[in-house]
Amino acid sequence: MRVYPRGTVVYKRDKAYNGINLISTAKDGALITKMDGTELKRYSVNPMPAKMLPNKNIMSVSSFRSSDFGVSDGIDLLEFDKDGKVVFDFNKFKFTEDRGYRPKWMARAHSDFQREGNSVGYYYPEQKIVEDGKTLLLVHDAIVDTRISDKALLDDVILEVDEDGNIIWKFSFSEHFDQLGFSEEAKNVIYRNPNLRITERPLGNYLDITSISTIGENKWYDQGDPRFHPDNILFTARAANIIGIIDKKRSRICYKLGPNFSDFTKVDPVVGSAFASIVPKGLPGEGNLLIFDNGGRCGYGSPTLTSPSGLLPFVRNYSRILEINPVTLAVNWSVDPRDFGFSIPMNGYKFYSPYGGNLQRLPNGNTLITLATEGLVIEVTPSKEIVWQWTCPYRTTTENLLKNNMIYRVYRYPYDYLDIDEEENEIQEIEDASYFKLPGAGDFKSVEITNVNRSRLSIDIDPLSQESESVRDLVENKKVIKRNESVVKYIAANHFDETIRENKMAILIYGAERCSHCEPLMEVMEVLLEEEFKDVSCFYMDLDKNKSFAEEHEIFQLPRVSFYKDGEKVYEFMGEKSYDEIAGLIEEYLLELN
Repeated sequence: MRVYPRGTVVYKRDKAYNGINLISTAKDGALITKMDGTELKRYSVNPMPAKMLPNKNIMSVSSFRSSDFGVSDGIDLLEFDKDGKVVFDFNKFKFTEDRGYRPKWMARAHSDFQREGNSVGYYYPEQKIVEDGKTLLLVHDAIVDTRISDKALLDDVILEVDEDGNIIWKFSFSEHFDQLGFSEEAKNVIYRNPNLRITERPLGNYLDITSISTIGENKWYDQGDPRFHPDNILFTARAANIIGIIDKKRSRICYKLGPNFSDFTKVDPVVGSAFASIVPKGLPGEGNLLIFDNGGRCGYGSPTLTSPSGLLPFVRNYSRILEINPVTLAVNWSVDPRDFGFSIPMNGYKFYSPYGGNLQRLPNGNTLITLATEGLVIEVTPSKEIVWQWTCPYRTTTENLLKNNMIYRVYRYPYDYLDIDEEENEIQEIEDASYFKLPGAGDFKSVEITNVNRSRLSIDIDPLSQESESVRDLVENKKVIKRNESVVKYIAANHFDETIRENKMAILIYGAERCSHCEPLMEVMEVLLEEEFKDVSCFYMDLDKNKSFAEEHEIFQLPRVSFYKDGEKVYEFMGEKSYDEIAGLIEEYLLELN
């Protein structure tokens, strides 16, 4: 057994397509690694996703709009060089005036973009460098269209912009609603609930477009099929369960699989695809439609046990990869959990990413598969042998339901994209995994961040978590995340002992959402800690969510505030107190005994 101790757990060098990996992490920026996981570069952007262009620059989103007002809305779409210098930016789509924020222009970019000369956004030998090339990008707009719903809608829009950021083409999906093929039953469901996302003004994300790419040069168009014109645009609508092609010249949908299961005549129905592309010319399988059939929940239709309202009634709890002939729909190649020894339905979840992820057909015929929600990337051969596997070692830092090692997409590029000599690219490995300690093992976030102008790593809710299937959970998650952004940190009972032991001076506030005095007290504590007592740590525990702790410690009156010094409680009070009163108590019980 070979082990590569930086996230890579399988690496068969002679069978893999060797290069560098551009990883779009959930919280840690755009990361570039070697095949063994060694970090090479990290950029302070919010990669949803990040891609390397044929000119070897990188394109990504600068930062996200607050999730109180938008759903994964990227403020700027940037192109920058390896040193972080911005050479192209676009944000002039919508001027926003969000409460509590400075008014600004935003691109509202999300999920995908494409630069002219590269039809799919990943490396392939026949891609071209187009000087001053045009850029396609997927953006959001907020609209009201009573043909679709009486609720506000999150409209997906595709823009094409020139090298100066001027919008030269636009396609709004809401304007082509009648071409999407929804049944009358589905339309009724969408009208009542268009897959509402919780923002200050709830928005219906009824399509959830997650990937776009131009078709590129292909044999189908060469044979006379106009649907596959190289400039036409392939898209996936995850929530609506549609894979389609837009005739760019005529601005209409000219090809479509879904949204109804009956539309999949020669292949088992796809469920909630979040990524698809036409394999580029020059790669094995060129012209085939490569589909990440994510599974999860999607669609609109008849009520079911899991969906009494008919919202997202189509369910499958594992993922599949399909390579099909887009004309005949014949399946040429596929991957599902059984190919890796996982039985369905018992263990299908072990190959499962209900949203996010991507595929890349590599020049040697292998396929790179990113299971986004699992934080897992595998490279498989045509015979379905895993020749490279990387598990994301980077986890979100907030103590909440979203703590995970989620990633968005991963792309593989040749070594020369980062001026690396393959012959000198030494990879550390060991034979015996029973014990090892190599230099750098477990040493993550080891490279210095390259800052990119106007970019800031997001501390807001994870972009992909906007797909939470429970509105109640999403609202709760956002509350917890806001707490963790403040100086008063949220903790649970199982972290209590560790917290008071590791913090020399600590204050713990015991409260609950039902407590009308808790929030004002916490606001006073935040100001005190930010302005006067920066060396004192403060934590909050919701006792309604930690009832056994409350019973064990006999805490029944809220709020209660306990002061801990060197792991021992030295004072506590109940109820609210003024700013000056609390400041005096901190000085008396925590600082004067220092």
